[in-house]
Amino acid sequence: MTKKALLIIDMTKDFLLKEYNPSLALERAQQLIPRIRQLQEAFLKKGYPVIYASDRHLPTDHELKKWGPHSMKGTEGSEIVDGLLKKGIYTLQRNWTPKDIENIPPNQLLLEIEKGTYSAFTDNNGEPTALQPLLKKLGFKPGDELYITGLHTNCCDKHTIADAWFRGYKTIIITDCVDAFDNTDGTLGMGHNEALKYQKYWYNTQTKTSQETINQL
Repeated sequence: MTKKALLIIDMTKDFLLKEYNPSLALERAQQLIPRIRQLQEAFLKKGYPVIYASDRHLPTDHELKKWGPHSMKGTEGSEIVDGLLKKGIYTLQRNWTPKDIENIPPNQLLLEIEKGTYSAFTDNNGEPTALQPLLKKLGFKPGDELYITGLHTNCCDKHTIADAWFRGYKTIIITDCVDAFDNTDGTLGMGHNEALKYQKYWYNTQTKTSQETINQL
């Protein structure tokens, strides 16, 4: 039987609220919150895991040279935004160990992995995050399904999808639960819609709406 997991990428206060990060917050993405929450509830009701992948940057992370400090570990700005399910979450931190994976309580479905760069699989300096060991712990194998939500379609979502493809997972991006900065002058290389097309072509990523996904679970 195909396993499924919902990934929620970088839905932290610094990425959504200008009161925390005026330069990087995409405030319109707050409209994603109720739809992602509906997905959380539907996945958990079916017994499928919900996994946050959240930037928790350290001062030594090379990504900060490009973007400046954001979603720094230990700050309120790195907390998951209000409105999403997070009570009772089990967090695998940046300095995770195999013991932390072993100690995940039985039937724990609401989880979080911390990351230091774009992909939910790959940490600063190419070190692995806890995501792949966590998926193995949950019994995931190549061909199982990862449903992608959160920010940004053309950055952290895109790089997570690429790394998932390299590991053999099937990816589904939920089109009304992702967003990205507008690429008005072409500086970003691709905007939201172009990123969806890129992922579909290069990684066989399917696109579904949140309601289609809930109906098909």
